[in-house]
Amino acid sequence: MSIPHVRRRLAPRIGNTPSPCIKVCQIDDEGFCMGCKRTVDEIRNWVIMSDYEQTMLLAELQWRKDHG
Repeated sequence: MSIPHVRRRLAPRIGNTPSPCIKVCQIDDEGFCMGCKRTVDEIRNWVIMSDYEQTMLLAELQWRKDHG
């Protein structure tokens, strides 16, 4: 009797999108960076996000800038 092959789940690839940081690192009263409009969690997690997640966040940041 053979053991069935179990496919391991691959971790998503870490993204290569350049950070949206513009070196104005101050968090406002609503919890957003005054420069890039990210939250502290989004800033911290940027380096472990996939390309897809980074691209989606960039779209969200643009929305925040346009509607902020």
